[in-house]
Amino acid sequence: MHVQFYLIAFLLSSLFFNLSFATYGVDVSQSTSTSSFSCLVSNGYSFTVVRCYQSSNRVDPNAAATLSNAWSGGMKYVDVYMFPCPTCGNAKQQVTDAINSLRSHNSKYGMFWLDIEGTQYWYSSQSTNRQFATDLANQAEAMGQVVGVYTSKSQWDPIMGSWSGLSKYALWYPHYDGSASFSDFVAFGGWTKPAIKQYAGTTSICSASVDKSWYP
Repeated sequence: MHVQFYLIAFLLSSLFFNLSFATYGVDVSQSTSTSSFSCLVSNGYSFTVVRCYQSSNRVDPNAAATLSNAWSGGMKYVDVYMFPCPTCGNAKQQVTDAINSLRSHNSKYGMFWLDIEGTQYWYSSQSTNRQFATDLANQAEAMGQVVGVYTSKSQWDPIMGSWSGLSKYALWYPHYDGSASFSDFVAFGGWTKPAIKQYAGTTSICSASVDKSWYP
């Protein structure tokens, strides 16, 4: 009886430990206020990723203010993501424009995520896509960024094929199953282990439109 009691206690304490140290966050692609971030923090979200470049081939005009609001609202970790415009050409210049804009506003952030999704934004040639993605990552690194990649198997495979050229970078993948867990992950693109999962798509919370993410 005592052994069974201690086993149950151990299992419960382990579950509590895992839940306590799991980290929840959001990403935003629209202007988001300090009050919204404060509300998100009070609801258990501690990190955010802010879009800094748009697929229309321009710097996101809301990025700098939203980054500042995220910190002011109490977010513990704040990153940026870039949604490039491959068919617009000149990957290096797009990255340079994104980073220089952030620097001109003295924006503070951690990682620089490359958003690779949407076959309609990319070339039909996988070799051309691979070179463009390589140029994005190389330029970001050359400018001192800590690079990560946001993509999924369903997006990566038609755009890049079996290529594993960016697998040295951390992976943030979307799968809207509502589960904060990596149990659904299937290896692709050279990645065998993800860093972050985006488990819920567009959600309205705290007067903001967000996607929800998690990491253990």
